[in-house]
Amino acid sequence: MKKISTLALLVIMASACTNDSATTSGTVALKASAVSTTGKTSLTARSTATSTVVITDFKINIGNIKFEVDDQDEMHNTDPSHEDVKLNGPFLLDLLNPNTTLSQAIASVNIPNAKYEEIKFNFVPSILPGEMSGKSYMIVGTINGIPFKVWSTKNVELKMDFSDPTKDFTVNSNDLSLNIKFQLDAFMAKLTYLANQGLLIDTDQDGVIEISTESDDNHQDIGELIKKLLENETHLDDKD
Repeated sequence: MKKISTLALLVIMASACTNDSATTSGTVALKASAVSTTGKTSLTARSTATSTVVITDFKINIGNIKFEVDDQDEMHNTDPSHEDVKLNGPFLLDLLNPNTTLSQAIASVNIPNAKYEEIKFNFVPSILPGEMSGKSYMIVGTINGIPFKVWSTKNVELKMDFSDPTKDFTVNSNDLSLNIKFQLDAFMAKLTYLANQGLLIDTDQDGVIEISTESDDNHQDIGELIKKLLENETHLDDKD
């Protein structure tokens, strides 16, 4: 009888441990995509209606990614480790590559159960050789048929939450898929407006309108403006 009782106790303890470990976390698959206001990541999202501005390339280099617990969640105070859930980068993404899927997979990570208020990450200068070397992001296309290139060599900090304030990001022993969406329309609208004002000029006459946070073509103020747009026009979504 004692053997049966001992065995039953061991089974109960093992079951409790298994259930506890299975219900304390969930897996989040994080993706990124460049979209239009219609939510489509297609060729129609890459040009304005008048074809004044066409975007053909959009590359970003993401550094470490941090998931932050909502300060109203009980885990915010009871377990400080929840504040340090990170994905280690860098992640170099080509969001308009026609040879890849429209939503680019970044990574998957197992994180503790909690309500998360936002995701933080930086665009950081790439150290890989090639056109992205030293750049944290790059947008390429044409303005009235003239090639343009927008980029920055600076770190750009983004804080991601849902554009819909009624939504939250909660892990409750479940698997989630989150998509970081970059709204192309805002960039195209701003570049179209600036072009129509005659403010986008190939100052050094090298055949490319260069817009950066540096002094290229004397467009550094516009480069800072585009960087701000990138920070403000990026949101989380739970759909592709």
